[in-house]
Amino acid sequence: MSPEIEWVPCGTGTFTMLQGHPEWSPSIAEPGPACTLCSADTVVRVSDLENFPAYPAPTSMEPNGWAIVGLAANFWVNASTQIGEGLLLGQPAQVMFTPIAYHWDYGDGATATTATGGASWEALGLTEFSTTPTSHQYTIKGTYPVVLTVTYHADYSFGDQGWRPVDGTVTVPSVPFTVVAAKESTVLVAEDCLANPHGPGC
Repeated sequence: MSPEIEWVPCGTGTFTMLQGHPEWSPSIAEPGPACTLCSADTVVRVSDLENFPAYPAPTSMEPNGWAIVGLAANFWVNASTQIGEGLLLGQPAQVMFTPIAYHWDYGDGATATTATGGASWEALGLTEFSTTPTSHQYTIKGTYPVVLTVTYHADYSFGDQGWRPVDGTVTVPSVPFTVVAAKESTVLVAEDCLANPHGPGC
């Protein structure tokens, strides 16, 4: 551009209007790159979500860390919807994870898959040792590692294009925790209180 020509921006909207010499016709600047992946036909798979990890949900149980053989121990998880922002297929996007299933491994060979994350006896309006959808009865005394795996459905959104489903599901294991199961007649003895100071009678 020669020094005698001065260009100044004018106009509004997506395109910037540039005005030069009064005898010249105005020109329009090139638009920015379009979102090539914002089409409803775009297929996003779970394998594309490497920049969007879903995080383990905190688990709880009652009684706290122990169980009585033959009676229900209650388990639950505080899993909720997670939303993250980042780059998806090279484009700025959001991904939303929604829990849809819960797989419990109680450590004694028993497992259960539930549609609910469960809740405490008090929240459910139940008495202690009541059976719940996520509770479990141990039949043999021992120490058991418990692991929960939460299955999430994922949706993605490019800008303000609305949410669209991701192909596949995401599974996230919780941090394992230990349950000490003992017979009712021995739960109150000193050695169990040493193993679990929060046990009954301790």
